[in-house]
Amino acid sequence: MTTELAILVPAFNEEPRIGTVLDVLCSYNYGLQKRVVVIDDGSTDNTAYAVRQYPVELVSLERNLDKGAALQAGIDYVVQADYWLFIDADLINLEHDHLHKLLDPLLEDEKIAMTVGVFRGGRTITDLAHRYFGILNGQRGLAGSFVENLPDLSWSRFGVEVFLSKYAEWKNYTVDYPYLKGLTHHTKEAKFGFFKGVYERLVMYVECLRSLFFWKKLHSKKKPL
Repeated sequence: MTTELAILVPAFNEEPRIGTVLDVLCSYNYGLQKRVVVIDDGSTDNTAYAVRQYPVELVSLERNLDKGAALQAGIDYVVQADYWLFIDADLINLEHDHLHKLLDPLLEDEKIAMTVGVFRGGRTITDLAHRYFGILNGQRGLAGSFVENLPDLSWSRFGVEVFLSKYAEWKNYTVDYPYLKGLTHHTKEAKFGFFKGVYERLVMYVECLRSLFFWKKLHSKKKPL
């Protein structure tokens, strides 16, 4: 029986950047039956057109719902897979080895439910962010059983990574943290300009705190989801 890998790429206005990521994902072959699914999260640029130049599947959302809802739309679209990768659309220096690092722990140890990539040697600012706030990293590998048991993520917006990590902790799932050497991503300031970039970053942090608050509220009930 062929093992299936689903790679989800949520994207919002990533027309100039997503091609370099899809080049790597489309050429990736690890002996698995692969599906690359891009979720266009209501982009107002030509992200969808850029995606259609590649042999991938495209899910288009009518309006921008943010990352948690985009990932949930991708999960609902694929339905089931043995392994999953969640990959950002704005990565710099993505290589096949980074994907190996996210998948290998899952393939080698069935007790591991999720991997969370940690940037090292890519860019100082993102390296520092991952050193102290690794819970925010969007580069993740997940076992199929973990995804099947997840509650709906649509509410979580940019706090989705916080929720995934806290949920894994609550369920006592084993999580591995492989280093992704040389990998980084475009900052919000680089994409939107300094002032709008700072604003978007603050919005992201607020949504992460909101997700953490929601998590604590659920956890206080002392019963699993």
